[in-house]
Amino acid sequence: MKLSHYTIRNLLFPLFLIILVWSSVFYVLIMHEIDDETNDTLENYKELIIRKALTDPDFDYSYSNEMTRYRIREVDPATAKLSENYFYDSTTYIETEMEDEPVRILRCYYMDAAGRCYELEVETSTLEKEDMAETIFWSIVVLYFVLLCCILVVTHYVFRKSFTPLYGLLNWLKRIHPGKNEEVYEMNTKVDEFVSLNKALVESVHRNREIYNQQKQFVENAAHELQTPLAIVTNKLELLSENPDCTETQLKEIGDIYNVIRGVIKMNKSLLLLSRIENRQYPETTQVNMNELLHHLLESFTAVYEKRALQIQLEEKETLLCKMNESLARVLIANLLKNAFVHNYEEGVIAIRISRNRFTISNTSNNAVLNKAKLYSRFNKEGTASDSTGLGLAVVKSISSLYEIEIAYDFKDKMHSFCLTFKN
Repeated sequence: MKLSHYTIRNLLFPLFLIILVWSSVFYVLIMHEIDDETNDTLENYKELIIRKALTDPDFDYSYSNEMTRYRIREVDPATAKLSENYFYDSTTYIETEMEDEPVRILRCYYMDAAGRCYELEVETSTLEKEDMAETIFWSIVVLYFVLLCCILVVTHYVFRKSFTPLYGLLNWLKRIHPGKNEEVYEMNTKVDEFVSLNKALVESVHRNREIYNQQKQFVENAAHELQTPLAIVTNKLELLSENPDCTETQLKEIGDIYNVIRGVIKMNKSLLLLSRIENRQYPETTQVNMNELLHHLLESFTAVYEKRALQIQLEEKETLLCKMNESLARVLIANLLKNAFVHNYEEGVIAIRISRNRFTISNTSNNAVLNKAKLYSRFNKEGTASDSTGLGLAVVKSISSLYEIEIAYDFKDKMHSFCLTFKN
């Protein structure tokens, strides 16, 4: 989720509540003000009616029209509350409308000069109030949603505008790769936090680039320096084995030393390869046909392990194409093939299945189910093969991680299976 969407999502609920409360309070206040104005009108009308009733002996004690009406009746002085006004809402039948309509009523009491008490009820129609209340309500609802949408849109626009330097910095970081020089990102902003972040990241990238170059140089130097003495030792052993004075025991010892040296050379190459893969020193990619690559490698491995008389079962459903470095693709398939050939027994079975986005290789073996927790660890040797360095599956895992290839191990029907799922 983007930062702008995350922020807007978090703002939505508080804004919804705030504007809802504000709208409700506003509506209540407006309706209260309308009632207050209506009450003031009724009180003014009451004063006129009482004044007229006290001064005019021919005053009509009841009156009614479509909008207002009043009625006066004499009451017991004991029940009359002269200092209080009672306001309430009710309904009355309107002949012209032929239905009950809402009205606002004022009830009060007054006393004439003779000491007689009267009850006065004044009514006024609230037809306009109801219409006004409905209009106000829907206006507030529309305004509520329009205001909420406007706030979110403006927030999104302001957020994107304000965070443009940050997005530029993120895009610059995505373009940075080990071994490739990238121009320093110049952040055009006056925000102190962004300036500090840019400075810290540029310095961090510079330090990491220096560390990477130093590590790369160290690995290359170490590998080169190891290759030379190992090659010399190998040549010396070969010359020594050709010496006619060597006894059979000495030749056996020389052979053992030679095998150890070969293992060290293979281990050195594997470690160097792992280091280069993890440092992403294979940026070149191409469309690799895994079917053709498999056939080429199978010919070589079948010739090398011909004495084992292994049964190769190849099932090609579709052509598997993958965009990756061709050298690493060769190493990936070769290591899986070697693992299946080395950890197999004579006249065993190797089953290979290829589909559009999946490569599966299975092999019989004397080994039981492997420990998945340590399967791809370096120098992990669970088999009995003496010429294994324990780095083959670690290289496979490293290449798979580099190209986001999903690798899965399974043990079923006494066969070890490795399945590669490619993202086509």
